[in-house]
Amino acid sequence: MKRMKQLWLLLFLLAGNVLYAQTQKITTEEQFNAFINEQSAQLMAAYEQETYAKGSDICRAVMTQVETLPAWLKEKYGWQKYNFAFHLTLCLCLQNKKEEALEAFKIAYNNGKDGVLYSAVKGYEEILKPLHGDPAYEAIVRQLRETGDYLYILQQAPAYTRTTRPDTLPRFSYAAPDDPDLARVRQYFRLDSVISGAGDEISKIKNVLTYIHNLIRHDGQNPNPEGGMNAINMAEACKDGSRGLNCRGLATVLNECYLALGIPSRVVTCMPKTFVGDCHVINAVYSSSLGKWLWMDPTNNAWVTDDAGNLLSIREVRERLRDGRPLVLNEEANWNNENKVRIEDYLYNYMTKNLYYLGCWTRYEFNTESNGHGEKLYVNLMPTGFDTTQENPRNWRVNDDVWFWQAPIIKNKARKE
Repeated sequence: MKRMKQLWLLLFLLAGNVLYAQTQKITTEEQFNAFINEQSAQLMAAYEQETYAKGSDICRAVMTQVETLPAWLKEKYGWQKYNFAFHLTLCLCLQNKKEEALEAFKIAYNNGKDGVLYSAVKGYEEILKPLHGDPAYEAIVRQLRETGDYLYILQQAPAYTRTTRPDTLPRFSYAAPDDPDLARVRQYFRLDSVISGAGDEISKIKNVLTYIHNLIRHDGQNPNPEGGMNAINMAEACKDGSRGLNCRGLATVLNECYLALGIPSRVVTCMPKTFVGDCHVINAVYSSSLGKWLWMDPTNNAWVTDDAGNLLSIREVRERLRDGRPLVLNEEANWNNENKVRIEDYLYNYMTKNLYYLGCWTRYEFNTESNGHGEKLYVNLMPTGFDTTQENPRNWRVNDDVWFWQAPIIKNKARKE
């Protein structure tokens, strides 16, 4: 799960050792980073000392310097111009220089490309008050909201249309635990000991989630290992601790573990309306005792409940985000057992972005991710009227959430259909 770069200066402040003159020619990445670190430190000092005119000069110097960079450096670090243009806007607002601040804000916006984020504008709303009410400023903020206020975007999404004819689409199917490859998964991960003493079905589901979360760390920077997208191959690649798996890899491992225990499960890709650097992949796990699919996220050891403690599905979480009903994230939710996951960051920012439309395979078995690409076996649940060129044209597209979230039909044979 890649982290979106933020425009806030505080996220990249480092102590600089070399002070570059504004006219110095910068030709290397190391030189530019040193320059940025030094100017960032000086700007922070200007904020702290309330010398906002000095802060304005620093921002202008950086913006000018970015324009002089070699093309390859400018392509990689050009966003710093818009970052410092936003801080120039703040410095000018703090001096009550409305007209100059508005012009700087227009530069920071950068026509909606790689400029200021809506979250940054909201975070500094108090400082930006001198611009409030200005038609040009308000127009930009509205445009930023259309692309950067993810809760607003999700709430504005069209409703589903429940008119799908099931006979026009493939059936969802789930391999049974007596499948020889899934039997190997059960043995490899010692799943009997993982669920031993767990008691009820829900405890087993949570135990397996936490076990895989603790066994394999999340690593969004590495591609998935060669040799097959299956639980055993991917776990073997991570055994020595030198690497982990991305969110899709973790969800694939967890999915096959659930199938090996006879628990129907899907790997669900959660997608934004407009792709902005990443998406997220979690699991939908079917609880026979509750009669519904449950949200299980191995990257963050996360599940979601309502305010009464009832476990929720992906479908229910999405609906509650859209209509403002309360959500509760489990206390155990964490990233790599290093950082606690906060509900505001996880649900109301990151996952709100990623719940615009959903995708999954229509067949789940051992090695699904490797075996299914030659066939039309993938289905996307889209808001009515929405489509995207990002998806493979061979994929099925539906607007019917009832069909998409149909309960599995369990039969006593090698595959549940």
